[in-house]
Amino acid sequence: MTIPAEFNRVTFGLPIETFRVEAYIALDERLPVVTEFVLRLLRISGRVSIPALRDYFGFTDSETLSVLESLSRQGLIDLVDEDVQLSLFAIERFEEAGGDHPRFNKVELKKDTVTFDLISFTPLRSVVGELVTDNIIKLNAEDEVLGESKERARQAYRTRYPEIASMRDDLRDKSYGVHSVEDIESKKRSYLPIPVSFAIDQDGQVERRIDEVFERMAPPELFQFVNEQVTAAIPKTITLGAPGLEEFIETFDLKLMGQYLTGKKFDLAGYLADVHITRNVKYAKGIDPFFGNVYLHENVERIVSRVRDRREGKRRHGKLLTSLAWLAPDYELWGRGDSFAKAVAQFANVLKLSGNADSLFLFANAEQGQENEVVAQFRVPLLNELHFSRPAMNDGPLMGGRVELVLYPTAFMVAVYHLSLPGSNGLWAPIGVISTQPKHLDTAHKLIQSVMGRRRYGGRAKFSMKDDRAKPATFEEGCLFLQYSGLTNGTDANDEG
Repeated sequence: MTIPAEFNRVTFGLPIETFRVEAYIALDERLPVVTEFVLRLLRISGRVSIPALRDYFGFTDSETLSVLESLSRQGLIDLVDEDVQLSLFAIERFEEAGGDHPRFNKVELKKDTVTFDLISFTPLRSVVGELVTDNIIKLNAEDEVLGESKERARQAYRTRYPEIASMRDDLRDKSYGVHSVEDIESKKRSYLPIPVSFAIDQDGQVERRIDEVFERMAPPELFQFVNEQVTAAIPKTITLGAPGLEEFIETFDLKLMGQYLTGKKFDLAGYLADVHITRNVKYAKGIDPFFGNVYLHENVERIVSRVRDRREGKRRHGKLLTSLAWLAPDYELWGRGDSFAKAVAQFANVLKLSGNADSLFLFANAEQGQENEVVAQFRVPLLNELHFSRPAMNDGPLMGGRVELVLYPTAFMVAVYHLSLPGSNGLWAPIGVISTQPKHLDTAHKLIQSVMGRRRYGGRAKFSMKDDRAKPATFEEGCLFLQYSGLTNGTDANDEG
């Protein structure tokens, strides 16, 4: 373990909108000599009749029409009845040049697709795919901005065109600027994922790290907006002590962890230093410390490695093919974003080893009527087994909703308690253990049964209309792999799981 120690990662969604744009782009290429001479003549002569212009240059009617159409399309002249004169834009170019010989560039109609954020209207590189679920925490743009997004995008396309051109291979070297935006149309609104990491530094303070790529490309006002919105998304809770921690320690008989709990205060800095960093203090055989959310990459790798070993028969007890149970804590910033989605995918994939139809089962709290909201929150690819736990009357969530469990039945379990951080009560840092001890496996099994069984079972989520599976009426029917009594002889404390 290194410091700063990451304990959670949350993906926030920046509102963005993609537009189809038709615009005349000034190219870094001079107009033909004759065409520029026409403009200089009009500068001297003012308004000239079309026949006079034709006769002066000795053009044919078709040649005259071609030149005038080209200049009109580029906004350099105005046609008034049978006369032609410089446009206001062309006059301004002469005046800006401080003389009678400005440089005019060729313009060309370009069709473009560009994406802007809906806060600062910064042009963004192409966003591949679209986030269509509520698994991320979506940041909101103001209603006034949403109503004016087309006009703001039109203005941003002109004023920020150098940035846009720098992202396009066909425009980077030869484009000069936007001559005019002819048409703009909204294609879609979506969200740009911005991962935010929360870690504990060497002084025990929370360190927030917003995605480096976003930080480099975002203007200061946009970065500040995201930072403020992240702060606003952290739950505003007032917590006295560590509710449920003492129960957690007693339930899993974690005497070592209990040494760092004095009254209602837990010495997190001391615990991390002794148990995780220097490792001067160790748990009993078969138990290893565990820090941070289960879905963080390093933690996922630890769990996947153990599952793979058991499924491939690399432990002395041979193969163990079963499903994986995961009990979620009751916390708004849990499982939100790409880290959770990747963890689900890794768990689902390792459970396919040996060809068995085993699955990841996620258990989450959902009061009656809130099921759709919870389904949206945890809608990620490869999660097909989401089961609801209903709060019992006069009985709150397990250990204050702060316990998280992972159980690979009869092999190993992970139990963590989500600890409020001093000065940042709305941020929870998970601390706990990964264990193969039989007593821990039995305890985790019984806790999941108590949370999900009998009247507390709220059924299985339906993620798609195509899901035509029969609805389980009971927890026993919906989660057969957890219907066993005690441990088989497939585990003991000396087996690394």
